[in-house]
Amino acid sequence: MSRELLPYDLAWSDVDPRTHPFDPAAALDVVRGLDAASRVPVRPFGRRSSDPDERREEYARLCSWSHTEGWDWARAMTADLIARYGPWSTGWRWAHDEGDLGGGPVGLWCCTLHSIGTPEETLERVAGALCEWREWLEYLARRFDAYPLDAPDAEDRRDTWERATHHLILQVLDRTGSGDAWYGHCRQVLTWFLTRWDVDRRTADALVEEAIGGRFASWTAPEGKLVHEVAEQLATSLEPDAEPPAAVERYRYTSAHLQSYLDE
Repeated sequence: MSRELLPYDLAWSDVDPRTHPFDPAAALDVVRGLDAASRVPVRPFGRRSSDPDERREEYARLCSWSHTEGWDWARAMTADLIARYGPWSTGWRWAHDEGDLGGGPVGLWCCTLHSIGTPEETLERVAGALCEWREWLEYLARRFDAYPLDAPDAEDRRDTWERATHHLILQVLDRTGSGDAWYGHCRQVLTWFLTRWDVDRRTADALVEEAIGGRFASWTAPEGKLVHEVAEQLATSLEPDAEPPAAVERYRYTSAHLQSYLDE
């Protein structure tokens, strides 16, 4: 799957609401007018059976439809949304847990298997998920602005950085439900925060990777002490006299659920 249709590599400049206008009241009408809206696939009817082997076979059949016809349509819808709104819109299906993409903050869309219904139901879910994703981006923009990294006093600056990091980690935990690979979006949000305040993206990637250091895990909400340690380390690393970050390869997001599709 082309990563251009995925939200994992989005920079803050790609999603900053200040530079990407959006009217949520018009979203459903816009979605209805897209080319993919005229081609919503029909979900196969599930056959019921009391036989365990037949139930497994039926579920495999539905999953096969979801991962072929369903995913093809979702990719087409994403491409249409990008053409209309820009790359930020790729996050519309970044669902919680093991949804289509997994580990994301969107609850109104799960996956093609469970979220595709009648054409109108499906388009309403797409528009709702798009608005939910946008609302999250707008919330983050307000939080970023509330924690400026340009305070002149060094002590105040470090305190602001630490409080911001702590707050943002907790917000990502809440939005994602700390499900499958939630930490991928957490890394992204912290990097967005730093680049919002003019930290070079490569440096921001390295600082966040060093601060988290593989200490967050799927399906696990970190204890308060660990969140505090990560926030403290990131704040310390941003000080002007701190050691420069080690050269680390930029984190490449994959969830357990998505890996097989990325390899296609």
